[in-house]
Amino acid sequence: MRQAIALGIAVLAVMWVQWSGGPVPPGSAATALALGFTLLGGALVGDVLGRFNLPRLTGYLLFGAIAGPYLGNVITESMAGQLQIVTGLATTLIALVAGLTFSIDRLGTRLRAITGFAAITLAVLVTGLATAAWLAWPWLPIAPEAGPMARLAMVALLAVMAASFSPTMTAAVITETGARGRLSELVLAVVVIADLVLLVAFSLALAFARYDTAAVNDAGILARLLWEIGGAVAVGVFVGAVFALYLRYAGREVPLVLLAVCALLTQVGSTQQFEPLLAAVAAGLVIENLSIAQGEALRAAVTRGATPVLILFFAAVGASLQLDAVATLGGVALAAAALRLGLVRLGTILGLRASGLDRASGGYAWTGLISQAGITLGFASVVSAEFPGWGQQMQTLIVALIAVNELTGPILLRHGLAQAGDLATGPPRPLVVVSNREPYLHRTTPDGGIAATAATGGVAVALDALMRERGGVWIAHGAGDADHLVVDSRDVVRVPPQQPAYDLRRLWIEEPLFSAYYGGFANEGLWPLCHQVDVRPQFRHEDWAAYRTVNARFAQTIDDELSADGPVFIQDYHLAMVAPELRLRRPAVRTALFWHIPWPHPDRLRICPWHREIVTGLLSNDLLAFQLERDRLNFLAAAGEDPEADVELEASRVNYRGRHCSVVAVPIGVDYDRIQELAASAGLEAEQSRLRELLGLTAGIVGVGVDRLDYTKGIPERLDAIDRVVRLRPELRGRLTFVQIAVPSRSELESYSAIEAEVGARVAEINARHAVPGRPPLIRYHTTALSTASLVALYRMADFCIVSSLHDGMNLVAKEYVAARGDDGVLVLSAWAGAAQELTDALIINPYDVDGFAAALVRAVEMPADERAQRMRAMRRIVAGRNVFSWASDILEGLESLWTRPLHYAVRGLEGTSV
Repeated sequence: MRQAIALGIAVLAVMWVQWSGGPVPPGSAATALALGFTLLGGALVGDVLGRFNLPRLTGYLLFGAIAGPYLGNVITESMAGQLQIVTGLATTLIALVAGLTFSIDRLGTRLRAITGFAAITLAVLVTGLATAAWLAWPWLPIAPEAGPMARLAMVALLAVMAASFSPTMTAAVITETGARGRLSELVLAVVVIADLVLLVAFSLALAFARYDTAAVNDAGILARLLWEIGGAVAVGVFVGAVFALYLRYAGREVPLVLLAVCALLTQVGSTQQFEPLLAAVAAGLVIENLSIAQGEALRAAVTRGATPVLILFFAAVGASLQLDAVATLGGVALAAAALRLGLVRLGTILGLRASGLDRASGGYAWTGLISQAGITLGFASVVSAEFPGWGQQMQTLIVALIAVNELTGPILLRHGLAQAGDLATGPPRPLVVVSNREPYLHRTTPDGGIAATAATGGVAVALDALMRERGGVWIAHGAGDADHLVVDSRDVVRVPPQQPAYDLRRLWIEEPLFSAYYGGFANEGLWPLCHQVDVRPQFRHEDWAAYRTVNARFAQTIDDELSADGPVFIQDYHLAMVAPELRLRRPAVRTALFWHIPWPHPDRLRICPWHREIVTGLLSNDLLAFQLERDRLNFLAAAGEDPEADVELEASRVNYRGRHCSVVAVPIGVDYDRIQELAASAGLEAEQSRLRELLGLTAGIVGVGVDRLDYTKGIPERLDAIDRVVRLRPELRGRLTFVQIAVPSRSELESYSAIEAEVGARVAEINARHAVPGRPPLIRYHTTALSTASLVALYRMADFCIVSSLHDGMNLVAKEYVAARGDDGVLVLSAWAGAAQELTDALIINPYDVDGFAAALVRAVEMPADERAQRMRAMRRIVAGRNVFSWASDILEGLESLWTRPLHYAVRGLEGTSV
């Protein structure tokens, strides 16, 4: 509405200037008036069409045509002339963006076949269009009286322009429909390869047309042509390399610098007489392939910098159109569009036969080669400017052809994607989640019934919500004693029990195989290996064999359940070897693995006898995610030790045996909204009363620690610090109660049974030392798990929370405590917990420094209310902005985006800016 009002005011202002009879503002004032009015109006009309899933560029053209001198005359002929100043810059920018959409590396082994397919299709199309144009030339309203050589030059230009495609218009349809598959990849690659070839062909045809009547000998023409093409490529490569270095090492004001690059190429091309479009494409190719790691910054720069320029360009083209001529050419345009469609179909049929590409999907490739847009208009504008007579007539015909193809192209492509199976018929791409632990367990009750229990961890809750939305199958080990009683013949049960939304496929792992895989290699080997604590990793050959066997079983189960090549999301260190086993069965499957625990330094990793196998196994994933930047860098360093691995540090990608694995750091979050709902629920006070009675919380100061009973959590160090606090501040005896929730796990392992015994003895000792008659004990030790609602109630009661991990991937307790609090409470957080990287307003401690730890606890107890509120508000903003759903979404979107690379500039951020 505000845009519409602003446009109305601008229209009235321009019309008032015209009707007042005063002089038209001269020079820069006229230019400013034309540019401002056109930018505002074109953007508004483009947005309106975009809401109806129509190309925005059509809106820009439409606005220019309606407001231009041949219809509304709001943009007068003199104003339309002022708009032409952006033509050179815009056409260069269009060519640069086309270069940015092409990454040779991403096409990999399919590059040769796709290039062959594109070459044959293009050869058939250009030859057919040129032949038809030559034969029909006397009836075409361009220059029927032209001599044979001039006619040949014009036909060549017309055929090249009519054959060109639109990479981002094609990509916009694919993005809008959520299409994923081989047809999407093929079409996106072909349109860019074809347009790159056509740019060179256009340069040759343009040179031929320029020299048709020039008094220059053949040697001079050849030398000039070599300079126009060779010089353009050389300058483009140089400028692209400089810009890529600037983007990597400076990266400031990128949109402005990008436009400056385009202006430089345009100006140098004009003064040095080489083809700026070809130079721009060469620059774009260099920038794309040298600046992969800066892709987001470059994509944002193109979106912000390109859009205003292209609005002005398309509107200027629309304003320059003689609408009566366009209407007259409607029949010719329809005939040309029909001919072009037939030639595209013929070319793709011959291309498929020669290239050996998959016919099931490639048979519909023609549907993605219909749309035309910015590249074609750029060609037409150059010809119109170079040859004002017949060039303008040719531009009018090309615009009419574009109008027809823009109406039919998106519709045909949607049909082709559906027929090729690239469009999901139900929810978008059902998900496969794979984990050792299942989201729901079924257990027998004392009365002989069966009860379903949901997992309480933040990750399980988030993935469960994601699965409810997307559907699919969750594959996990069945650990409940009644799990086998509720599954069907395929070992599947629908969950959640109250409102089934997805399948839970249970995998049965018998003893002693499970103990060797889970208790042995995973938790006596990998767990202590990845955590910097004083527990020696134990690696046994029989455990490694069991680990490989179980991972192969998971892979086989995924293969059984995966109906199509949908995304597979694998969880954690238990399943590091699933991807390579799955890849043997499903070479094209897309997998992501999130490694929840720390990744060790390469020197420590070498303790594991099979560290190379684990690293290469993880590289079989398409996307590998860690909690922290430190873990990502450690993994890349470990991968770099393999001589067959090519590590691209800037791109955070590893190329290994013909495959690419992107390695990212995506810190996990908690279900912030759910915790906030529980904190504000009506039943909170009742639950707090129950906990006070259960735990005997009568002291004025309450602290809390919530952990799985594990030697990495620093519980003994925590108890020592509390003991030291009360020794130093004896007046806190009887006034302070610390609640330690420590749920036993893996008790069958010696290292875990030892920590259980140590913590129990230490609690008894400290409570005895600081006992006050008639007052509650210093430490309340509770070994039973609490529900999420109970934990939130406890967090709300606690004045401070301690997370004292000796080494932790993240530790969600820290974020849960922050999410549950209002503007109060203090978080005491270990520097060795991953959460410390984000929650810098916590009191950061070294759990090995008992005196420093104790000092931090005293500060937590005595901290002023305003400081507590300030710190908690800052941390709550971080936790709220990075919840567990955004974590899962980031990983899955990263995995899904791999389907549309190498054309990620076309797919994300440029949907409304077609080239």
